[in-house]
Amino acid sequence: MDINRLDQSTKDALKQRNLFLQQRGTPTVVEIRVADGSPAGLLIGWVEQVEHPFFPGTLAWLDHARRARLQAGYWNGRVDAPYDEGIEEESIELAISEVLDRASYGDVLAAHERASGRVEIYTTTIDEEQAKWMVEFDEPKGMAHCGGGKIELTNIAVAYLRGSPRDAPYVDASSQFYLDRWEDPYQLTRKSI
Repeated sequence: MDINRLDQSTKDALKQRNLFLQQRGTPTVVEIRVADGSPAGLLIGWVEQVEHPFFPGTLAWLDHARRARLQAGYWNGRVDAPYDEGIEEESIELAISEVLDRASYGDVLAAHERASGRVEIYTTTIDEEQAKWMVEFDEPKGMAHCGGGKIELTNIAVAYLRGSPRDAPYVDASSQFYLDRWEDPYQLTRKSI
């Protein structure tokens, strides 16, 4: 598999999340990594070409995604998380999409932010009811509703949201805040402290 021949929407989805692909040994195993500041990046999942379980002689792509959010210690720093096996997909693009839907790696990104010692605040204005709903979450810490739908998030809270699965509220590499991936995002603005 030539990872440079992916469709444009998959390339865009990877770029949006600051992710890159790396082949592991053979063209039939492709790792998905986040540029987290480390030399090799953090492995958040991989896809591998396997024989389809129901159609012998046909190949499919099996996905594996890092599932850290339910692990003890996730909100307190990096955890040794398991990788869940997904379902067989017809194309590598669909398998990669499955990884993006399920992979959670905010603990690693937040640990890097915490270690940096930076203190930053991001703001945006969303629907008033959604703002109230967001700040009722126990985690991540560092979200505040300022009234009128305006919310503030610390850089550590944003880091957790950058590493959230695509089926949860998340922040992309351009600081676009998605409450739902099917709706238009809100732009986060970094505020000087």
